[in-house]
Amino acid sequence: MNDTKKLLKECDAGCKTAINGMAQVLTHVGSTELRSVIAACSNRHATLGDRCHSLLNREGESGGDPPPMSDTFMRMGTGLKLAVNDADHHIAEMMADGANMGMKSIAKVMNACPEASSESRTLAADLIREEQQFFADMLRFL
Repeated sequence: MNDTKKLLKECDAGCKTAINGMAQVLTHVGSTELRSVIAACSNRHATLGDRCHSLLNREGESGGDPPPMSDTFMRMGTGLKLAVNDADHHIAEMMADGANMGMKSIAKVMNACPEASSESRTLAADLIREEQQFFADMLRFL
């Protein structure tokens, strides 16, 4: 698989993972402000995901999905953490941890794919910036 496709698939999987994780916690959020911040971030991830799909389609590829076991463990882990503690500050911490993991994951693949197209690298950089901003937004809710 070439660098462009590999990077785009990672970005797509990252967007899907983020959107799924945010959807899973939204019903547990008590604060209207925190709920609004998470929902807005989810919408921005959907927009980035749409950009990613467009670029993947141009490459003749379908989207990248999170590995099934990884997705299952993420859902189970999130569900367990929420069952133990669904306070807003705990949800903000979980979201910040997820954003941190997302940044690292995209950066690793971006660094490993030096031949990826400029458009895919721009998308990856935009996704990293979105994760950085979301992480910073979550800090005030801790």
